[in-house]
Amino acid sequence: MNFVGLFQSLDASQSTHAKRDALIAFLEQGDAVETALAVSLLTGRKQQRTLKPAQLKQVAGVLYQETPWLFDECYQAVGDLSETLAILCADGLQEANTQDPVLSAWSDLQQQLLQIHPDALPTALYTTLQQLSRDEAFLFLKTASGGFRVGVSRGLVHDALAKVTGMSRDVIDERLMDGLTVSQDWLSDLQRPLSDAEQHARPCPFLLAHPLPDNFESTLSPSDYVVEYKWDGIRAQLIKTDQIIRLWSRGDHDITTQFPEIIEAASSWPGQWTLDGEILIVRDEGLGSFHDLQTRLNRKRVTKPLLASHPARFRAYDLLKFNGVDLREQPLIKRKAHLDTLSVEQSPWHIHHSWLAISQMRAQSRSLGAEGLMLKAQDAAYQGGRKSGVWWKWKLDPMTADLVLIYAQAGHGRRASLHTDYTLAAWSENTLVPVAKAYSGLTDDELKTIDRWIKAHTTDKFGPVRQVEAELVFEIGFEGIARSSRHKSGIALRFPRILRWRTDLTPTDADSLSYFNELLEVAR
Repeated sequence: MNFVGLFQSLDASQSTHAKRDALIAFLEQGDAVETALAVSLLTGRKQQRTLKPAQLKQVAGVLYQETPWLFDECYQAVGDLSETLAILCADGLQEANTQDPVLSAWSDLQQQLLQIHPDALPTALYTTLQQLSRDEAFLFLKTASGGFRVGVSRGLVHDALAKVTGMSRDVIDERLMDGLTVSQDWLSDLQRPLSDAEQHARPCPFLLAHPLPDNFESTLSPSDYVVEYKWDGIRAQLIKTDQIIRLWSRGDHDITTQFPEIIEAASSWPGQWTLDGEILIVRDEGLGSFHDLQTRLNRKRVTKPLLASHPARFRAYDLLKFNGVDLREQPLIKRKAHLDTLSVEQSPWHIHHSWLAISQMRAQSRSLGAEGLMLKAQDAAYQGGRKSGVWWKWKLDPMTADLVLIYAQAGHGRRASLHTDYTLAAWSENTLVPVAKAYSGLTDDELKTIDRWIKAHTTDKFGPVRQVEAELVFEIGFEGIARSSRHKSGIALRFPRILRWRTDLTPTDADSLSYFNELLEVAR
């Protein structure tokens, strides 16, 4: 079985057990390099983009230069660029190769395509797709464009690896934290004991939280938990050994070079350790927003002006390893006490004996730049993944606003035939200004009804986007708000989503930009 065969097995089933069995069979039967590349793809660790979406669209531009509308209609109906091109360009009668390794050869071919002159690339890519079956063409394009997704979680892949290797899932999680080296021996390398130096430099699997249950006041004892603020930053681990200092994100990325000021500060902190905490923008006037933090992400070069305008800090809230000793099996309260002895910036924590006191602490969150509270069991060890009853998150109620639908676009996947992606606007005097894009929160029946309305009330089209009559009003929720020079409205909303369709309101009842400016003042 090769990667194409695995994809077909995974795509054909909704059963978790069946998917795990397919993964196990692939790992046991597949070519070693093929399985290594596949594991990297399936777990999101190898998503290098060799072909940009714009380059893929150029293929359509060449094929449909006389009738571009035809491709646009096909794309809108399918909802996925790679799948659309695979259907239109690949050999629909050819059977897919599901046995011989393909990923390594595809990677080489994708690199070769990059070397072709841009004017010749569309024809060369089309010729390549013609030689593949539809499934092969689809996967070739997905792996090339960095947008590969399939209904398999990283955890399920790790479960299959644990079954194949006979190792525990926790060990698999930890050894794959910083990826794997693609080779014929990768699976045996995965099982090989690590040296102490290697082990100390590796990040630990992150412990994650569950939302606080509705009946928490009657089922949980407040004094059992350490309570601290849930900061709106980037979760990360800061690791210091006698040789290196590295910063590792929850998304399994080494982000050391993106935050040189954090590394410089850590160099003066004594000892060797692994800290779990949050990266935040911290200025003299207080915490920056998540929008500010996004300015620092994924930059190959961090300039001095950027360091000055968006200074980052690491705020620790757990000590996982210290001077060669793994502390994760110790109770949290002991790890906290140990962390208190270190000269590091840490998140303040409290133990309260009533839910009223915790609620009062939560009420202060937004004014401090936090998005709610974290409740962490005092006696709990630190284990990777979501462990029931160990960590709870009690986020603030979302901010809300009533906005008017002005643009709509078809969704993707099973929603490709419906207009489910909405651009929503607020009033600025007598003009509607776009404020947010949202695509979740409505029922299937509501989406179908609104889709029919959109098609009947379209006033203009811009490619796949429809401009509609300004009549429908939706209530949205969002976690935060910040000023933004990149948006026409001057604001950026954090995690906007639709709460309900306000059939009881008219467009004149919708909120104005002045309302958002008031929220900005409150959020300071």
